[in-house]
Amino acid sequence: MEEINKEVIESAKNGDEKSMSEIFQYYKDYVMRSSFIYLHRLDEAEDVTENVFLKVFMNLKSFNMEKDFRPWLSRIITNECHNYYHKNRGEYSNSDEMIDLMANTDESFETVKLIRDCVKNLSFSDREVIMMRFFQELTLEEIAAILKTSVGAVKVRIHRSVKKLKELVKNDA
Repeated sequence: MEEINKEVIESAKNGDEKSMSEIFQYYKDYVMRSSFIYLHRLDEAEDVTENVFLKVFMNLKSFNMEKDFRPWLSRIITNECHNYYHKNRGEYSNSDEMIDLMANTDESFETVKLIRDCVKNLSFSDREVIMMRFFQELTLEEIAAILKTSVGAVKVRIHRSVKKLKELVKNDA
């Protein structure tokens, strides 16, 4: 996913509602899909998406224009999902709505469903790095910045999480 034009962000920082609307339109699917992957429920993902954009626009003035926007947005998504998860632990459904959101994949329906179910069974911490790396397609450096850790630690977390996911898929296949 490409970054939105820096001029649009600058205009939004200065209160331009058209630019804010453009940011929302550009990133709404990304935020919704990311939230859904974390939470597994469309209604919860919608709530989190709304909260993410509220936080984005309330804190846009603090955004450093020398940085990329997507990692900053991803940190807000991660924080909001994390907060929501901890407030509502154990209330996640087996919804098949994720299949629709993952429609861009070349995998078969059964494979997507199997992976989705296995990702859902990972711990939040493992699911978090899998989501950032493979669904949000963030770089290792971006993930490290979001998680406030080193690139090496991110590599280890991803490796361990992928290993757990492979084991789950192998056992469920």
